[in-house]
Amino acid sequence: VAMIAIVLLLVETVSFWHARNVFDEAAAEGARVAAAFDGSCAAGTATAQESIARRAGGWSSGVDVSCIEAAGIVTVTISGQTPGVLFDAAGFTASVTESTPKER
Repeated sequence: VAMIAIVLLLVETVSFWHARNVFDEAAAEGARVAAAFDGSCAAGTATAQESIARRAGGWSSGVDVSCIEAAGIVTVTISGQTPGVLFDAAGFTASVTESTPKER
């Protein structure tokens, strides 16, 4: 039983880091698109959501993407539930934020 618990914990940890990496890549790409000279937060949010859907598949449905532009800095935040080991019964909330200056 202890070995099964250790394996499940290991798989849960790997799925958390994988989800966090997917969210981080999507947030960086969304911030880059939103910060472009002709970009907007709407375009950055759409890009981030598309990137997550492409990389995450079915477990990306509950992901929240937000974008804020203030004082020349674009900030994209992504948060969502990571896939659980036992049919999504478990899982953690992962959240990442990426910021970049707006092009002029």
